[in-house]
Formats: sequence, C-alpha cells, structure tokens
Amino acid sequence: MTLTSTGDAGQVGASTPGDVAFHDRVRATLAGLDGTVGLAVHDLVAGTTLAMAEGEVFPAASTFKVPLLYALLRLADAGEIDLAERVTVGAHQRVPGSGVLQDLDPGIAPTIRDLAVLMTVVSDNLATDLLLDLVGTDRLRAELDHLGLAQTSIPFGCRGIFCHATGLDPVDPATTYEVLRDALRTTPLDPDSVAYAADERNVTSTPADMVSLLTIIERGDGLSPASRDTAIDILKRQKYNTIIPLHLPEGTEVAHKTGSLRGIRNDAGIVYAPWGPYAIALMSKGLTDEVEATRRLANISKRIWEHLARTHGHVA
Repeated sequence: MTLTSTGDAGQVGASTPGDVAFHDRVRATLAGLDGTVGLAVHDLVAGTTLAMAEGEVFPAASTFKVPLLYALLRLADAGEIDLAERVTVGAHQRVPGSGVLQDLDPGIAPTIRDLAVLMTVVSDNLATDLLLDLVGTDRLRAELDHLGLAQTSIPFGCRGIFCHATGLDPVDPATTYEVLRDALRTTPLDPDSVAYAADERNVTSTPADMVSLLTIIERGDGLSPASRDTAIDILKRQKYNTIIPLHLPEGTEVAHKTGSLRGIRNDAGIVYAPWGPYAIALMSKGLTDEVEATRRLANISKRIWEHLARTHGHVA
C-alpha cells in the first residue's frame, strides 16, 4: 500500500500526539492492501485538517459529479438555466453503467433538477452526461479554475471514461450504446488507458481538491442559499453507503458521492457530527481487491470520526 503525504508537514502532517496516533492507526488499517490511498479531512468547526497523500491525483470516477452539480447550480443562480425545464431523453443518448434512465422508454422528459438528483443519488450516467452537455466542459473548467481546483480535470463524461477503458472510440458512430454496454460486460478494462491516467487527459481529482469543494458547498460560497440547500439535500440522499457512512453512528447524516471503476474506490462528502460538520474525501487507485479496499476505507472513516470526537471532547 502506497500512502505518502504530499503536502507541507507543518500544514497537513502529524503535528500533535493525537495526529501522530491517528496517522499510525490509518497506516495500520491499510497495511498489506495493494494500491494507493489518499485522504483529506477538514473540520469546519475547528478549521483543522487531517491529510495523507492529499495532493495525489486519482481517477475521480463518479465523484466528478459533485463539481458538475456545483457548476449546474451556479448556472441556475445566474439565470442561465431553469431547473424546472424538461429534457427529452433519446435512445441514442443512452449510457451504460449505473443508473436507471437507460432502462426507461425513450422520450421520457425529466426536469433538469430530476437529472441532478439521479446523477447524484443513484449515480445515473445518462443523467450525468446530459447535464455535462448542458453545462459544457469549458464552462465547467472555468468554474474549477475560479475555485482554485487546479488538480481536478473533467474533459469528458461517463461515456468517455467507458470508451477509453474498453478501447472504443467515443466519437465513432459505430460505438453505439449496445456496443459499449457489451464491451463493458466482456472486455477487461485497460489499466493503461486514458480512463486510468492520473493527469488532465482523464477525469481526475485529489482528496484536497474534493475537500476544498465540499467545504465551499457546505459554506454556500458562490451559491445562493437555496442552491446551497439543494446541493446538500441531494447529496444527503445518496444510496451507496458502503464507505464513509457505513460505520458511523446510526442516524448520522452524510452528504456524499461515491465513485468506482475497476481498481478504484472513492467517496467524498460532508459528515454532520454532533460537534459540527467535517468534509472528507477518501480516494484510491491500483486496487487488486476492491471489496477489501472498501472495507478498509470504511474503517478509516470510522477512525476519522473517533479522532475528531476525541478532539472535540465528545463522549458517545
């Protein structure tokens, strides 16, 4: 397991006895796991940060849907789109993988807000790519630059990720929904493809960037109060809860988004603890055992909760 801090030790390293113990517990949790893991945590009450490999670039997988959601709501606030507007979904627009829209009859017309909910809550890939087309990759890049998220890159959407991973040409008319769907079922994903690249050619981010964005969303920076609440409400409805929320106390609210691909397991969100919220991002790549990695990432989330609880003097 590779787990190295890429930041200034004075800012994100283990600077207190409690932090040293926390980092030791994380390393022990990850011992023997093949792959690379990074994490970042920002306590929004104390203003403190915990991080390990926080600047490492990872394939974002579906966690890129969080910055897309933010950019979409920015457009809504600017009056450039109407979340109540309906978008007709054609058969030619279908995208395989997670989600339900691909299985519905062509011609359905969900609202833009419906698409945002589907993109986030059930990670609907078709809804995502429709919204990415609506926002535009150039506009999304401008929003990322404005936020200072220099290590986050979204040059294409879900269809592009799948095409690159299976060796198909995303702009070739012959790469139909059926062809791509069948390729995902029968073709091993290529770990040397652009879909796994840790640079601007691919959909990527870092734990630090994801935590920065989530902190911005929680604080409502750049969003109207209504849009901030919309973002949090949608993220709280997440249906995939096998990492960050899994071992947290029952009833704990978590506004988060997962992301996965072969060899990749990510989760990023805001945890609403009794002492106050904290933003957290757990990212991984190069995994040979995704099930075991998921289990250990969930345990790290629990250790983060326990560490912050002790820091705030919270007694369960």
